[in-house]
Amino acid sequence: MTKSNGRSQVVVNGREPVTVEVNARDYLRLNARTALHRYLNEIYQWRHFIVSNARSRSLQSGSDMFLGRAWLVLQPLFDVLMYAVIFGLILRISRGIENYIGYLVIGVVFIRFVSRALNTSAGIVQSSKSLMSSFTFPRAAVVISALLRQMIDNFIPALVGVIVAFLFQYPNGPSITVLLIIPLYLMIHIFALGCMLIIARITAFIPDVKPLVTLLNRALFFGSGVFYSLERFDGHATLLAVMRANPVYQFLLAAREVTIYKSVPEANIMISLTCWTFGMLLFGLIFFWRAEERYATVS
Repeated sequence: MTKSNGRSQVVVNGREPVTVEVNARDYLRLNARTALHRYLNEIYQWRHFIVSNARSRSLQSGSDMFLGRAWLVLQPLFDVLMYAVIFGLILRISRGIENYIGYLVIGVVFIRFVSRALNTSAGIVQSSKSLMSSFTFPRAAVVISALLRQMIDNFIPALVGVIVAFLFQYPNGPSITVLLIIPLYLMIHIFALGCMLIIARITAFIPDVKPLVTLLNRALFFGSGVFYSLERFDGHATLLAVMRANPVYQFLLAAREVTIYKSVPEANIMISLTCWTFGMLLFGLIFFWRAEERYATVS
């Protein structure tokens, strides 16, 4: 076979060469990055794979233990019990907080959604190397599938957390505002997906960032009002403003408002959460997409 000016001459069974004209403009390099709108369309086309992969891997926590999936419920409850003893009974941080157990259980359960997502995203490209090398597909599908899996896993702890929170303020039951926990549940996972895409790309090329993700999780836990009220810092205006701007704190605040405190979150909180949710998702998608063709080289 010979080539000349975009044409190829192929000899078939020793006969006269056949000239084949090839338009290379319609071809892309293997693992090449496509335009963003095409990339999003490819993700949509792979939606069945994303969902199937997430469902096949979901609800597997504790599968190698005697109690099995019961640990999906028991783990957050034991965490709440431990924090209630330490911060509620020993350190007396519960003073001034109505239904402290409910306050604590909502905080512990919902912050785990974010912390688990961050931990999962650290190194997810390396751990999915065999899948990525098997066939060509948008690499963001791996991260989205991992988030969807966690979203399925988190449903039972979220439901149990809300029920337990109401049990500790019996006979005062839930109000209609509890239905707002559904969009909040979706929003916190969309926000977490944006964070996952960012961390997945960074840790793919700079593995040393992984310990910093653990540090970030600890900072979020202690800085998001999981077990204390921000009213403790009323005398520190700057610190209070920084902590209130924390989107994770705002998610916990809104979740508590619509459940145990039976009220609709303030408009500025919901506007802020909406901006954080979709802004983080958009930034995360673009940030991850820009390195699409480099993920094949990750070792």
